[in-house]
Amino acid sequence: MSKALVAVRRFRNPDERGAATAEYAVSIVAACGFSGILIALLKSSAVMSLLKAIINYALKSAGLDGVQI
Repeated sequence: MSKALVAVRRFRNPDERGAATAEYAVSIVAACGFSGILIALLKSSAVMSLLKAIINYALKSAGLDGVQI
C-alpha cells in the first residue's frame, strides 16, 4: 500500500464510514427524479409541437419540405 493511502486511512474519522455510499445513493435518487421530470416534460404536447416546429424550420431552411409527424 502506498504511504499516502495509509496516511489517509489513519486520519479518517471512524464515524464517517458509510458517508460516501450514502452520498452516491442520494445522487442516484436525485438523478432518477430529474430524469423522470425530463421525460414527463418531453412527452407533453407543448414541447412535442415545439420540437416538431424546430425540426420543420431546420428542414425548410435546408431546402427540404417539412415533415408532418
